[in-house]
Amino acid sequence: MELTNAMLGDVPMLVASGAIDHDTCGVLDAALDKLFEARHNIIFLDFSNVTGMDSGGLSVLLAAVRALGGRGWLGIIGPNETIRHLLEMAGLLGDPNFLVFETRQAALVVTRERQST
Repeated sequence: MELTNAMLGDVPMLVASGAIDHDTCGVLDAALDKLFEARHNIIFLDFSNVTGMDSGGLSVLLAAVRALGGRGWLGIIGPNETIRHLLEMAGLLGDPNFLVFETRQAALVVTRERQST
């Protein structure tokens, strides 16, 4: 997995590519921890180029949602159908602190709405 830092509007975004598995999920976990330490309560993860994810990656996402503690949310952009199914099975798709967006543009709309309130 490769991971790069970016911004979407005024919200930090981690752009991942490749597979997120037990061997690589530590990189994602460390990057999320840095964003939490910087007190970011809204974070985007662009999964458009993620080819797969196992229980290690899923554990990182579950821990990230718990770490937010209702103060904000984690937004996933462009997960493929296999990853979306895994997120559904884990109960993340029903969690109000976990949002899924088809595109970066759809996610950007939410950041603009947040700024106008």
